Amino acid sequence: MMLLKEALPYLVLDLESALAHLGRGNVADQLREVTIERWTYDELSDVAYLHLRSPRAAGAAETPGETVSVYDELGINLDTDSRGCLTGIEILGGKAVVAQLERGTATSPRSP
Repeated sequence: MMLLKEALPYLVLDLESALAHLGRGNVADQLREVTIERWTYDELSDVAYLHLRSPRAAGAAETPGETVSVYDELGINLDTDSRGCLTGIEILGGKAVVAQLERGTATSPRSP
C-alpha cells in the first residue's frame, strides 16, 4: 500500500482544488492521508478505480455513503462510507493514471 499523495501527487492537487470549489473540504482533507489498497482498470471503458483505506475508518467495513462527483471538472467520482470517510476514487479516462501507478508500484492491478 502507498499513500495516494505520493503515488499521484498531481491528481491530489487537482482534486483538492475541485473539491474546495464544490465546498467539500471535508473530503479534500482526507486525500493526503488515504492509502491505495489496490486498484482496478477496465481497458474497454478506460475507467480506473482506486480502492482506498483511510486512517479515519478504523474497524469493520462501513456501509456505502455518498458519491461526490467532480465529473465536470476532472471526470472523477469519489466514494465515501456512511461516516464520510473516503473509500474509493473512480477515474474516467484513467489510462494515464494507470500508467503512473504501474511505474510507481511493483503490484499489478486486480481485475474487477
